Amino acid sequence: MRTPRLSLTVRWVALLSAGLAFALPPGVGTDDYIQLTAPQAKEVLGDFRSSRLNGDLCFKFEMIHKPRQGDSAPAVPGVLWAGWTNEGPRVRVELRPTDGTRPLAFIAAKSAQGSRLWLRRGATTVENPRQDEPLAAGLLLLPSDLALPYTHWEDTRYVKTERSRGRPVHFFLATNPAKVAPASVGFALDRTYGTLVQATSFDGAGIARRTLQVEEFSKVDEQWILGSCSVRDEATRDVDLLKVTEAAVRRRFDAATFDPATLDRPAPLPTGFKPL
Repeated sequence: MRTPRLSLTVRWVALLSAGLAFALPPGVGTDDYIQLTAPQAKEVLGDFRSSRLNGDLCFKFEMIHKPRQGDSAPAVPGVLWAGWTNEGPRVRVELRPTDGTRPLAFIAAKSAQGSRLWLRRGATTVENPRQDEPLAAGLLLLPSDLALPYTHWEDTRYVKTERSRGRPVHFFLATNPAKVAPASVGFALDRTYGTLVQATSFDGAGIARRTLQVEEFSKVDEQWILGSCSVRDEATRDVDLLKVTEAAVRRRFDAATFDPATLDRPAPLPTGFKPL
């Protein structure tokens, strides 16, 4: 499903390309796609970074761990709020496990000045915690898979334009300003819609470690949003699937929704959720 104006949620939450680290000569690309010039690449990236939601939105989702061998794990339910403040885009995520394990919540913010993350597990809120700890035991998904801080890293360069999953996309490679994993992330923007559709994390040797892939989009109240996305461990080939089950779009949330001081309690849910 495609449309010229996809929701920024897809740009935030949305995301296989082990070849991102290898740039092609200017003007040359797979299937002879015209390559972007430096000014064009800067414009494409700038437009993506400055794009905004058509109102705030909230969706309920389920995360399922699918090992390469064996049965899938029980689904872990959660809720995501996405919006915009004067400082830039914000995301709030709450996991609400049904197996008695402690809940988790985090708020992520990003802008041209950098990215910040506040995460609460149990009774403690930590700012900018470790980025390699999954959202819940047995999952692959990290907070960064939903916050996507790498789209705003300063050292980001255009790599190439080529076909991926049947569509032309622009590939960019972002270098992590912090000396922690991942060393870099290659992400792909759909050429027509300017939407993030793939992201691959690389280690310091340029080896792909994990891939985030948008699997489908869905339409709610005439607005396109993320329908599902996956995260794959490139070593084990295990996969996490995040599937949106209900969504409420074109809302306006109170500023407290994205205030880290409120992570000690569940955020209020909007009314009017629509099933996907």
